[in-house]
Amino acid sequence: MKKKMIRCALLGAMALLVASCFGKNDFRNEYDAHLLVKFEPDYDYEWDEFLNKLFDGGKDTIACAPSISLGPIYHFAKLDDADDFLGGICLARGKDADASAGRKPSRFAVFDADGGNKKSRAYAVFHDTTAAQMPEHIIQVLVPNATSSCSIEYAFVHNVQAAVQAAVHGTGLAEGPFQAGDYLKLTFTGMLNKKATGTKEVALIDGTSYLKEWTNVDLSDLGKIDELGLHLSSSRADFPLYCCLDDMGYHYIEIYE
Repeated sequence: MKKKMIRCALLGAMALLVASCFGKNDFRNEYDAHLLVKFEPDYDYEWDEFLNKLFDGGKDTIACAPSISLGPIYHFAKLDDADDFLGGICLARGKDADASAGRKPSRFAVFDADGGNKKSRAYAVFHDTTAAQMPEHIIQVLVPNATSSCSIEYAFVHNVQAAVQAAVHGTGLAEGPFQAGDYLKLTFTGMLNKKATGTKEVALIDGTSYLKEWTNVDLSDLGKIDELGLHLSSSRADFPLYCCLDDMGYHYIEIYE
């Protein structure tokens, strides 16, 4: 995959408010949009072009680029010289709901027989690595001016097959399968002007329990943001730090005066 910015059409429905006039010489444009970032096109006729751009003609399970633009939302990845994925967000379309002990682990297949949320054909995989390998920003919102704003409303999360298999059977873990008190959790952190606006944690795996379906996480308490940080943590130092994301809802307001 070539190292280049991949630009996709704006995903999801956008509601635009009619511009309002204030006084004789003052004019204000306000666009109020609810964005749904689906990590894939809205329409079937766009799917072939999407595959060619992001999945090398549809042959690859994952697609990586240093940055992926979905409307005003940017997702960042870290690649080495061989274009190997070293952290951040990539797009994936694998699906594997079999976590039996003899199964080959897959870091880029959602633990779901139907693929993405609502059976969509693609989704995002987040990989958390050391600080030296992670991209500077995970998710960045391009807010055009000080009066404009963006807030994230929700995101759907799920496990990758390899994480469930590792927790249940101890695959890749020297200490064996998860016990009570072991965990894999994802932390969302809202950022505005380099300052944290809040955090939200979600347990992907908790002891012997784990997410078995796409789960909606309410992120509205994070408030207005221009960056969204993601962090995976586990009680096991050698646990595979991967998870899946899909259908991220944003409230995005552009104001020009």
